[in-house]
Amino acid sequence: MDEDRTDPLPGEASNSDTWESDGEEPSRGPARPEEDWFLPTPEFRAWVAGLPLLSPAEILGELRALGYVGQERAARAVALAAHRHVRRIKSLFVEETPRADLPPKQNLLLVGPTGCGKTYLVELLFREILKIPAATVDVTAYSETGYVGEDVVTVLTRLIYAADGDPLRAKVGMICLDEFDKLASSNNRAVFAGEGTTKDVSGLGVQRELLKMLESAVIAVPTEFSHNSYQRKPLLSTADIAFVACGAFSGLKPLAHKRRGGGIGFHAKGQLSPDEIAVHYDQADLEDTVVFQEYGFLPELIGRFSRIIPFDPLGRETLLEILDRNVVRAYRREFETAGIEWVVEAAVLERVVEDALRKQTGARGLRNALTLYLEDAAFEAYSAPDARRIVVALQDGEVRARVERP
Repeated sequence: MDEDRTDPLPGEASNSDTWESDGEEPSRGPARPEEDWFLPTPEFRAWVAGLPLLSPAEILGELRALGYVGQERAARAVALAAHRHVRRIKSLFVEETPRADLPPKQNLLLVGPTGCGKTYLVELLFREILKIPAATVDVTAYSETGYVGEDVVTVLTRLIYAADGDPLRAKVGMICLDEFDKLASSNNRAVFAGEGTTKDVSGLGVQRELLKMLESAVIAVPTEFSHNSYQRKPLLSTADIAFVACGAFSGLKPLAHKRRGGGIGFHAKGQLSPDEIAVHYDQADLEDTVVFQEYGFLPELIGRFSRIIPFDPLGRETLLEILDRNVVRAYRREFETAGIEWVVEAAVLERVVEDALRKQTGARGLRNALTLYLEDAAFEAYSAPDARRIVVALQDGEVRARVERP
């Protein structure tokens, strides 16, 4: 982007008051009425009016139609929050309801084991169904302002990019803070793999900067991913941006159980079932802010999330359904386009799920596992003009794939 540009981004107010370019640290302050910073254009209001306002039940149905499997309790809660977000921004910018007459925006914290569908649910919901600008960021890449790493404020830059450069649309979008649990400070009491590897500079420092965003602030946002202090920075209010944080929070369950008077050990509640991925969180486990504080989080930051939603571990049957609907069918369609029939035995799918349960990789490990078994046969089939069928079967306890010709 041209550093000398003076025209505002699309949909931006032309007031010079909406820019900062003095090279100082971005100013942040209490959110002021949106008309002070951006004057909603007729085009913006028309865009908001055109957003689909689906009921929570319709949103859930769309998720299922797109292949999202399981997590009934969590999916219903997130669908309701998404419906309320769209209804709220329509009330603000189409019906022009006074902000004081509406509830504040909702931020969500999704807690559950790796590969259980937290991030996938959020991305499907906001990008594919609601059509709202959405940015997913890995928070482990960010550092406190002044240290090596991406500045936290650039999460808003990514949202502006997702909104095709339009700050007006960005200010009603969604930011998914993935790997949120990795921001736990080194002063935590949790015991988990990688314990002690977190740094206060990228933990508590980032938490403090996120706290300002989540509490509704006006922030000068860089429009480039650079440290150029002379670039123009539109002021963006976070009062209507939905923040959704996702994390596995490995080690949180024992802390919660101990707080509730339970023990820690092999017989403690919530231990791993042979047919489930990782630990199961009850709603009661997540209602005590002190537990998160002991884990390494600022209680004020956790308090900015209006709803903490537990995600269940994925069981064997759910993983089999995900594997069939989202992986097997996709491979079958791909091979059909090349005139190749693909046959995979049920025993092979059971083996793939067993591997996912054993390695605790969740749904995200299913495709990789099946691809590994299929790779050599696919290479041969695509290289042979007369290949007609690929058969994947379990033979002598091993998964084997073969190519059949006429």
